[in-house]
Amino acid sequence: MTLRLRMILGIGTILFVVILAYALIAVRSQTSYLQSLARHEAELIATVAERALARAMERGETETVQAILTRIGQYAVLAGIRIVDPDGKILRSNRPEEIGRVLSAEEMPRRLMPGPVWDHREQTVGIFRPVLNGPSCTGCHSPAQSTLGFLSVRVLLPAIHSEGSRQWVSLMLAAVASLVAAGALIAAFFTLVIGRRIDALSHTISRVEAGDFAARVPQDSSDELGRLGRSFNAMVARLADARRQLEDRHADEMRRAQTLASLGQMVAGIAHEINNPIAGMQNCVRTLLRGPRDEAQRSQYLEMLREGLERIGQTVRHLLNFARESKPQKVETDLTPLLTRCLTLLEHDTAERRISISLRLEPDLPRLWADPHQLEQVFLNILMNALEAMPGGGTLTVEAGRWRRETGQFLEVRVTDTGGGIPPQDLPRIFDPFFTTKEVGKGTGLGLSVSYGIVRAHAGSIDVDTKVGRGTVVTVALPLNGG
Repeated sequence: MTLRLRMILGIGTILFVVILAYALIAVRSQTSYLQSLARHEAELIATVAERALARAMERGETETVQAILTRIGQYAVLAGIRIVDPDGKILRSNRPEEIGRVLSAEEMPRRLMPGPVWDHREQTVGIFRPVLNGPSCTGCHSPAQSTLGFLSVRVLLPAIHSEGSRQWVSLMLAAVASLVAAGALIAAFFTLVIGRRIDALSHTISRVEAGDFAARVPQDSSDELGRLGRSFNAMVARLADARRQLEDRHADEMRRAQTLASLGQMVAGIAHEINNPIAGMQNCVRTLLRGPRDEAQRSQYLEMLREGLERIGQTVRHLLNFARESKPQKVETDLTPLLTRCLTLLEHDTAERRISISLRLEPDLPRLWADPHQLEQVFLNILMNALEAMPGGGTLTVEAGRWRRETGQFLEVRVTDTGGGIPPQDLPRIFDPFFTTKEVGKGTGLGLSVSYGIVRAHAGSIDVDTKVGRGTVVTVALPLNGG
């Protein structure tokens, strides 16, 4: 059951009880008023009859007395008018058939000046007026008898009950109409003043439950619901802060774990890169120490020692380049010969891998204010990665041209390969230090990280667009104004 329905039923029940109590009081008051009116009417008839009968009784005109009772008895609301003696015997009546009947104890008054006698079975009210023994009555009655009898007047009460029933029906109809109208007004008031705000609070709670901690309840009032909304917003803000702290802590832990994992992989690769040349160099030294050889073999071993030392030195230089990013020595640089030289250095690898090269350079490319040696390192790293992504052959496309961005004019170099692409889970980490998907000993995971730092130092950017199974496009954008 909704809160709106509960409010309507609760307030409706209260209104119904109040209206019912009012109806009962009003009907009882109306009934009492009509009964009092009937009593006054009976007393008025008794007074008029008493005066008319007094003269006839003083003169002893019994036929006149009966005629007066019969005439008054024709009044529509009159149930009966009669004269009874002190013992309750009916002496005269508008109904001749009841003359001589003795009234029961319930029909007789209980004191000399009785009040009304209510007969709810016959729906009548009776008035008894004592007929006193006066000076004019002593001729027919003993002076010792103070009360000669009673004048009894009974009035019908059908109008009282019909009026009460009519008023009860009217009040009940009014109560039902009031309840319906009150229910409609309460529903409208609840919807306009309370319902919308409760619905907004419920909707916001559902959004927060779904994880949207940016959801807030409108704070447009200072009443109880407004204070509840402010408290709820404060609670959601605290939850959002706690969630951000947990996410930041989790991200730090994940980064730490990834760094340690990458560092472990990098250390294994470096150990492999250094250990292999050292092992070969140790074999050469042990061979040379066993005795003199001919000059050709001795020169061969010395060349192998030199190559091993050069390989170890190259690995160390890569580490140093990553550890300390050297400041670019910017000069006017022409990308056309730089890119051509990079591709020339890789001709042997492209031929071995059966990779075709497509070079598309925009004519009259503008010169850049950049460090040519660092840019050559960047493009060689990107081109080597593209070649290694196509072990079974493919097409390597290098494009260069001007491009306008929101921040100004840029010269863009796009390197496109037809390899297997980069898996989605690896794409966010390709520029992380030490991250590599190559086998141990075939990469340190520093090439793209160093390249990213160099491009950023030139106020440029590197963007990667890849599709698994279709290839990768690496775009290097460098500002024409030199950054």
